[in-house]
Amino acid sequence: MPGASHSPPYCLDRLRAQVIQLLAGAGLAIEPAGIRDVESGPAADLAVPVFRVARAQQANPSELARAIAARLDLGSAPFAALQPSGGYLNFSFDPARLAAEVFADYARAPEAYGRRTAGSGRTVVIDYSSPNIAKPFSVGHLRSTIIGQALHNILSFLGWRVIGDNHLGDWGTQFGKLLCAWSRWGEEEKLEANPTEHLLALYVRFHDSAGTDPALETEARDWFRRLETGDPEARKLWQRFVRLSTAEFERIYALLGVRFDSVLAESFYEDRLEGVLNRALASGAAREEPAEDGPGKVVLIPLDSAGIKTPLLLRKSDGTSLYATREIATAEYRLETWHPEKTLYVVGNEQELYFRQFRAALALLGHPVECVHVNFGLIRLPEGRMSTREGRVVFLEDVIREAIRHARDVLADRDLSEPEKDEIARKVGIGAVKYADLSQSRIKEVVFDWNRMLSLDGDSAPYLQYAFTRTRSILRKAGASMFDARHASLLIAPEEQALLKHVARFPDSIVAAAESYEPHRICHRLYRLAQDFSVFYDRVPVLKAESEELRSARLSLVEMTGAVLRLGLGLLGIETAERM
Repeated sequence: MPGASHSPPYCLDRLRAQVIQLLAGAGLAIEPAGIRDVESGPAADLAVPVFRVARAQQANPSELARAIAARLDLGSAPFAALQPSGGYLNFSFDPARLAAEVFADYARAPEAYGRRTAGSGRTVVIDYSSPNIAKPFSVGHLRSTIIGQALHNILSFLGWRVIGDNHLGDWGTQFGKLLCAWSRWGEEEKLEANPTEHLLALYVRFHDSAGTDPALETEARDWFRRLETGDPEARKLWQRFVRLSTAEFERIYALLGVRFDSVLAESFYEDRLEGVLNRALASGAAREEPAEDGPGKVVLIPLDSAGIKTPLLLRKSDGTSLYATREIATAEYRLETWHPEKTLYVVGNEQELYFRQFRAALALLGHPVECVHVNFGLIRLPEGRMSTREGRVVFLEDVIREAIRHARDVLADRDLSEPEKDEIARKVGIGAVKYADLSQSRIKEVVFDWNRMLSLDGDSAPYLQYAFTRTRSILRKAGASMFDARHASLLIAPEEQALLKHVARFPDSIVAAAESYEPHRICHRLYRLAQDFSVFYDRVPVLKAESEELRSARLSLVEMTGAVLRLGLGLLGIETAERM
């Protein structure tokens, strides 16, 4: 994805361009990626390492940095100082000019600060959430759901045409197991009272019983064969389970504020499966082989040419399809319908081999689409991995309800109406659950922790939401005030500059999150902004500033800080409140 060079450029883009121009005049050619942001350590804002050039010239890096600095004349460049240090050229922003430029950037489009045209209308499909029908929506489903939604928001903001597709799992061998379990132990009253709970209990009982009764597995395979071949009884039961499960999913999505542009289950592609097999065989990408576990033949795609020893199986010896068959049919449908440049699959780390196989198979089948596995670590319980088969799960709805209840308790003594408390508790509780996940690197495994999930302070959504309400409180007390960029250059105090630098770096965090598919980059920027706003709030008088001009500039800085917090949280799918 294109980076920070896209228009309209923001303050840091222009400053980096100035650095490149200055160094070019001294005979040093660098790219924007060769300029590092400095937020801790030396008293500098941008740093350029010269180690690579020093190696090429067989020079000492420190001496080379000093020599280059001696040849540079900052002149009218927007930097207060240039300091060579240990192989780096360290540039410091001019405080007044930085403030003026950040204000100008924000004033250009306050509601879309940080937006770029990186997508330029190109299409990306994001496959996220994708729960299995007839299984409970656990906290294990949370990561795919909210990472996918955040990426949808971020890429849309950057100009991509985004298709969010919820590819529901409503087909496959597990449904044969469920139908088998229902035929043996299903109870109508329990199904009507709590569909997901009863279906989960049946699924767990099947796996417990199959350990001592191998015939159950054979019976389950027969039920799935009946389902695929259109048996009326199997189809009627399956449709009922799908309807009941989907209703529960929709309730969870409504609570989370998650939306999709398309919801097409695996069964939607049923009539395309034979075409996938025929084309794969006709092209020579796939072949039939005798089954290793009995009579009949399987269809598979050898992947040796891609350096993958394990072939991708498309049809089992009993003639039934596999997940990969349905996934290829899905990819073909998406290409025909939406013509995406790329498809993002927000799926756990454990599917890494499968996605290597899947990408290689699509290439052999001649499908021109970039498939990106946006992998993430699983959420596990302290006692080990969650397991639907073993009934070891934490229901996501229970977590959400508890988070809202916890937030409501905290608000009990606030001077707010009861409807206000309910609405704020909803925003705060759900925000806490989302942020606890999104603020971590997606590739790491997460141990489920009630305290962290419900945290209302520290690096948490409620902390950021509260910082936003503080900005709104200041602006309300100020009365009618309009954003005014005329006096921005007065904001040179350290506390003011800290906020300005975070605001200046916010557009970069959006691009970084989009390029790496890592929403936590936005979380980190917002948290640091909120921390420094807290310092500003405590130390810098706004309403009682020394002059009207400074009061106006500080109020505008407060407005800008609040807007960035609201916008950044919105990209993460987290709502803000005017009061808390």
